[in-house]
Amino acid sequence: MLTHFRQTRIRLWQLADAGLFVLALGLAYAVRARLAGPGLSELEDFGKYLWLVPVVAVLGPAVLASQGFYRQAVAASRLQVAAVVARSCVFSVLGLILFLFLVRGQFARSVVILVGGFGGVFVFSRQELVRWFERTALAQDQLRRRVLLIGRPEENRRGSSRLTPAERESLVTAGEFEPGTRPLAELSRLLHEQSVNLAIVAAAGVPESEIAAVLSVLRREGVEILLRPGVPLGGLGLLAFDELGGEVAVSIRAQSAQRDSLALKQALDYLLGATLLVVLLPLFFLIGVVTKLTSSGPVLYRQQRAGLNGRTFSMWKFRSMRIGAENEQAALAARNEMKGPVFKLADDPRVTAFCRFLRRHSLDELPQLWNVVRGDMSLVGPRPLPLAEVGRFADDAHRRRLSVKPGLTCLWQISGRNNISDFEDWVRLDLAYIDQWSLLLDLKILLATIPVALFGRGGR
Repeated sequence: MLTHFRQTRIRLWQLADAGLFVLALGLAYAVRARLAGPGLSELEDFGKYLWLVPVVAVLGPAVLASQGFYRQAVAASRLQVAAVVARSCVFSVLGLILFLFLVRGQFARSVVILVGGFGGVFVFSRQELVRWFERTALAQDQLRRRVLLIGRPEENRRGSSRLTPAERESLVTAGEFEPGTRPLAELSRLLHEQSVNLAIVAAAGVPESEIAAVLSVLRREGVEILLRPGVPLGGLGLLAFDELGGEVAVSIRAQSAQRDSLALKQALDYLLGATLLVVLLPLFFLIGVVTKLTSSGPVLYRQQRAGLNGRTFSMWKFRSMRIGAENEQAALAARNEMKGPVFKLADDPRVTAFCRFLRRHSLDELPQLWNVVRGDMSLVGPRPLPLAEVGRFADDAHRRRLSVKPGLTCLWQISGRNNISDFEDWVRLDLAYIDQWSLLLDLKILLATIPVALFGRGGR
């Protein structure tokens, strides 16, 4: 099941392994250079080895794939994994030697052999790290799909019974819904309460009109749909064939972006988020000290926000308001300057003096880099809203902004932020981002955010 999702993960591992083989080449050269002495000639300058970088980056993962390394069962033992890795590295070394012979490349054989050895150790270690991570509570929370089964109970049971062990491991059943026996409002409630991010629709035995109504609700709320045979497909768009329990299924996604590109976006989020978190630690410390000296209370503030598909997560910020500020919001409701469910106030009396500067320049948002590293957020995406504000959405179509991970910055952030006073305009920008998403658009938004934050445009 979910072939595209599995293939995307495989490509990510192949990309990581390519990098590990390149690292192995550098380490092999360094070790061999240190071993230069009696009986071992001096190595050429490393610059002459650089053209081997793309060769080992492609050859290593390609041989691993040919040996079935990326198709191994989840329950494969360490011994089985080690055997496949060792065999693949031997073949990689032989393949590299043959390639160098054909192109008449003159390189130290010891470097080539060490590349295979170090590459095997690195790949096996990476695999062990992945296996360990997938057993953690965080991985279970982030990687498993929360599924709503829609259809006749007997069809749902039949479909569930055909799932493979790997498919069962990747899914969590959040509930069931039988069209025609319960109102559509109940379907919306299940989607909201269970933070569903995949609906498996079995159309057998369900009237077409009821299926159409269900699909309309799911698409409006931005929930990914996996259709089992018998579903009318006319006019839905964003279709892709998938597999479920050995049967052909049709996937209907809320976003047109390619899964490979989205996987690369997530990898960049982790890499850049972790890098920025480390680089900005001195600034974090400085802000924390000044915040503590200028107002009473903790330095950091945690609030429950709505994440992907409405799933609750704890979002971190530098505290910018006095203690008990949330309890004072009701008294300030009449002064709200935003049209819609969101609360914004330019001259908010709850904001402390120093932290007003933080908010204007978005410095109070920096701890959310931790949320990015955890996988709760992305660097770019619709800003996450408090649960109470999401609960006040007047139009369920607004929930489609929850069909992607929330972000540190977004089109709204660079288009005026708080100067945009109508929530409808805010949502329009978020949906435009979702529909037009690309890595280039993310880059443009990130670059445009820098002057906005520096000069405090639209900040309050």
